[in-house]
Amino acid sequence: MAEKAAHLTTTIISRPSIFEVIAQENLSSTIYPALKKIVHYITNKNPGQLEWLDKYFDEVFLALNTVCQYQYLKKYGGTFSENFYDLTRVSSITNSKPDKNQLYLGLVLVVCVPYLRNKCDMYIDKLQMKYKLQLKHKVFITLNKIVHTCWEALRLTYYIKYINGSSQSHSPLLTMAGMALTYKDIESSNNETLAQLSIKESIKNYLFYGLSHSLELGAFFMQFLNWWHSENLQSKFIAYPIPDPPKENYIYISVRNTNKCPICENERKMPTALTVSGFVYCYKCLHKHLVGVNSRCPVTKLPASMQDMIRIYADN
Repeated sequence: MAEKAAHLTTTIISRPSIFEVIAQENLSSTIYPALKKIVHYITNKNPGQLEWLDKYFDEVFLALNTVCQYQYLKKYGGTFSENFYDLTRVSSITNSKPDKNQLYLGLVLVVCVPYLRNKCDMYIDKLQMKYKLQLKHKVFITLNKIVHTCWEALRLTYYIKYINGSSQSHSPLLTMAGMALTYKDIESSNNETLAQLSIKESIKNYLFYGLSHSLELGAFFMQFLNWWHSENLQSKFIAYPIPDPPKENYIYISVRNTNKCPICENERKMPTALTVSGFVYCYKCLHKHLVGVNSRCPVTKLPASMQDMIRIYADN
């Protein structure tokens, strides 16, 4: 009886709780919006020089996230957020270290699924800003809602199955890769002494140790920044920087102190201001410009969207 109880205790301890696995998922989902907030702040400060970073942020983040997650999966057997909570991945069949095929499949699912989801959400947000939608756009939005609802229901089902012990994995993506989460074997990793390593390997390990812990420290900052922004706390610490006055180019000189639209250079019809810069345009001109590829102020080149438009009702 005692041996059986000890065996059961070991099995339970090696299985992370539902709170730990959800916490690491929340940490992973926090990094993207927090970094995007920082990049958005920096590009507003330097709209001309760092315009490419804001435009291709998703692709840059995809590349950096792929490199980071690959290094963590290769060295620690888990992603960055999983390693943060001392978790690692094992094969759900053999209960041992995953093979290379499982590692690469897990890497693709970790980095590509969030990227595609973010791109899809951005595309739908852009579609919903239009007044009239084509039938194919309406069908796409409806299908996205159905897929999103089914996915969340599937995740909830896996959570429930993981809690009652009928599933080894808490995530459909982990199940697809044939893996499950468990605690890292800290004792075996600590048994490797520096005397067994060469000087080059020791320096490499120290650098990787410092980099990984700096990333973990940065993760706390990312979570704090995301919470700070989600609470809509308006202060000088999170407010966007006041942009520099626009350079006196041809467009700025031609419309200054006039009632002309900077886009069509005719008298403004249905005057509409852009909050990111303060310039006033024709409503149709500004709407057409923001719906296009360049979602920026035509004069200052600051990032803008349809939500930054304010209709001006002036007395005649």
